[in-house]
Parts: sequence; structure tokens; C-alpha cells
Amino acid sequence: MEALQRHPLAILVLMRRMFTWQQIPKMMELKALLEAAVAQHPEWPATERGNLLGECDLIQSFLFYNDITQMSRLHRSASRQMSRPAVTLRNSGSWTFGSPSVLMMYYRAPGELGKELAEMYECMPHYYKITNGHGRGAELLMDAEAAYLQGAWEKAAVLLERARANATGQENMTLCCDFLALRLALCGKGKEGYDFAAKRAALLQKHDGVQVHLLESIAAYFYALQGRPEQAPELFREHKLAEVSFFGPCRPMMSLIEQQVWLAQGEYVKVIAHSEGLLRRCEAMHYGLVGLQARIQLAAAQLRFGQRAEARAALATALLDAVQDDFWVLFVEQYPALAPLLEGEDWAVCEPRLGPFVARILPAGRAFAARLGLPAPAPAPELPLTDRDRELARLVAGRCTNKEIAAALYLSEGTVKQYINQLYAKLDMGGDPRTRRARLAEWYQKNAPRN
Repeated sequence: MEALQRHPLAILVLMRRMFTWQQIPKMMELKALLEAAVAQHPEWPATERGNLLGECDLIQSFLFYNDITQMSRLHRSASRQMSRPAVTLRNSGSWTFGSPSVLMMYYRAPGELGKELAEMYECMPHYYKITNGHGRGAELLMDAEAAYLQGAWEKAAVLLERARANATGQENMTLCCDFLALRLALCGKGKEGYDFAAKRAALLQKHDGVQVHLLESIAAYFYALQGRPEQAPELFREHKLAEVSFFGPCRPMMSLIEQQVWLAQGEYVKVIAHSEGLLRRCEAMHYGLVGLQARIQLAAAQLRFGQRAEARAALATALLDAVQDDFWVLFVEQYPALAPLLEGEDWAVCEPRLGPFVARILPAGRAFAARLGLPAPAPAPELPLTDRDRELARLVAGRCTNKEIAAALYLSEGTVKQYINQLYAKLDMGGDPRTRRARLAEWYQKNAPRN
């Protein structure tokens, strides 16, 4: 320890490594050691003392990822103290930890977009000052991505070009710009054509595995949205993500893209099965946008698997979250899979704001599907009725309440409600609860077994 105190820069490097390896208690021990070293050496120049303590604040800020408010507090503190760029960060390093999107990282909750963008614009200049421009253009790209999801095409295009100009020399940020440019192109709002093979070859020459995997995630999402999963990189096409040591912050994004590939491959059960875990991780990490997209994917998978009631519930939750920041283009990207639900329901009944919100999605979604030459989804497979389904129908026809049905079948009321909703979906019965129960009773009277 005494030897380390004589080399405070080494302490900072070790702190940074401890964070990368998620050895947080050890990182905090090193922080205390650094502060003690500075206190014990008043003869060190004031500028150097400020640089050491400021960079310590910078490293601590990563503990508050992705809370922009908390991170910015420490960035401002570091900026006030430091007279040189940090020595523990390379400005060419992966600012997004391998994620293809800034907005996916820092959009924490529905309705918070305006606040988050304002904080990014305020925060990033301080960060750039102390890191020699690491991640330059991040705030512009985040704003561009938000404009894209709101269908503000011209604004998105202008902000994207500004972000790209600021990102010169930073491969990570340039690739994130490419991701947005490709999504704009799929919507008919940008330049088409991108040579993934040439780009991958160039990255391989630099021996930068993080950026290679980032490019592969972009390609996988791009081809999956087009219904061409066979062209996705092997890593995603063959679902080998467990073989790659991704940075923790980008793991949910990689899982999201993997689910998009599963959707394109028709592996609906896998999406349904894995969505619960992904949504749980998104909640824990405050990944509001990733969680929103995952719920849309879940709705698409449930619909294609014949679980219409569950799909409608998942989609309703996603719509109610998305409308708060006007993120309607998310549903355009998924329109080919969601068309029967988006077109076949009166969403204004759920929430008045959803009426005009969905009204914008529908024509843009139809144009998106037509542009990509995607066929209308085939009807979901009919699921056979079980003995339990018929018993439920009998009890509903007998005017039993959910509580009475639960007692008769030794189930909870919540489980009964779930089973009845599944039955409605199998029989394609829509409408309000009273109408559906009446329709189910009528169906049972016509189809009841005759003695």
C-alpha cells in the first residue's frame, strides 16, 4: 500500500480496472488510498492534486451509470479540479460499452425524455473536457434517435449529420450513427446501401473485437426487421451470444436484438420464454427504451403464437408507455408482425390519446411493410380447446363469477382470469368484459355436449 501511495496514477488505473471487473469494494478501497496519499503529500503541486482527485471523481461517476443527474454532478466536480485530460480513459475507447444506441442507454423511464435530453446537453461538455472528447456527439445522437422515434425525420437527419461530424475519429460513435442511418433508410427517409462485409474487414484489421460485435448487432437488427434472418451474422443467426464476453451495460441491447432475430426466424416460444428475464433486467438497470421494445416484441410473439389476449395486454402497456414521449415509430418497425392487433382494435377505448397515436402508426406501418416487400402475416395457428377450457366455458355460461369459478376449480382468481382471457383469444372473442362473457356463454350453448 505504501508503494502504491507513491504512485497515485497507478491507483487511478487500478480503480478503473476494478470498476471494469465489477470489484466495487476494492475500487472504493483504492479511492480511500488515493485520498490518503493526496492528504499526506501537501508538497505536491496543487494542479496535480486537483488532477488526481478530479479523475477519481470521474471514475466514481461510472458507479451511477445510467443516471445522468448523478453522473453529471461528478463530471462537473472533475471538470472544476482537472487541468488535463484523464489518463485512465482513451478517447478512442467504446463510449457506449458496445451498445448500438445512446438513447437505449440513457432513456430511463416514459415521460422523462425532455429532462434526459436537457441533462445530456448540459453534462457532456464537462465530460468531453476531462476525457479529450471521448464520446463526442453523444448528446446529438441521442436527440437524433429520439427525433427518429417521433417521426421527426428532417430533425433526425440534421442531428445525425451533426453527430457524425463530431464523432470523427471515434469508431464506436460512428457505428452508432450508422445504426440510426440504417433505420432511417428502412423507413424510406435516408440513403440506402451499406457494405457490412467491407466494414467488418476493416474493423478486423484493427483487432477491435468490441466494435466488430457492435457492427454484427447492427447488421442482425437490420436484416431481422426486413424478415431476412438468414443474412444476419452467425453470432446472432446461430444464437451464440453466450460465447462472447460483452460489457455488462450492453447485454440487454444484445438480448433485444437476438429476440428480433428469433421473431424473424419464427421462434415465437423463445421470445416469450426469454422476455421475462430481459424485462426484469431492464427494470433493474432502468433501461426504459429497451424494456419498451422488448414488450413490443413479446406482444408480436404472443400474437403469432395464438395468445391474442396476452398480446393485446402487452401491446397496450407498450402503447401507453410510448405515447408519453410520442415514440410511435417503434411500432412501425414491428408493424408486419403486429398488424392484426394494431388494425383490429379500437385503442382509443383503452386510452383516448392512443386513438390519434395509433392512427399515425397504421399508414406508416403499411408503407414500411410494402417498402420491404413483407407479406401480410398469416393467421395465427388455431389452438385446440382443452377440457379445462370447456369447463371454464360451462361455468361462465352458468353465470358464475371468477371467485366462484376459482373455488370450483381450486385455483386463484388471478389464474382463472388468465385462463379465461386465453380462452377468449383461442375463440377470437373481442369486446369489453361483459360482451365477451355473453359471447362465450352463447358459444357454449351452441357447442355444449349433448347427452
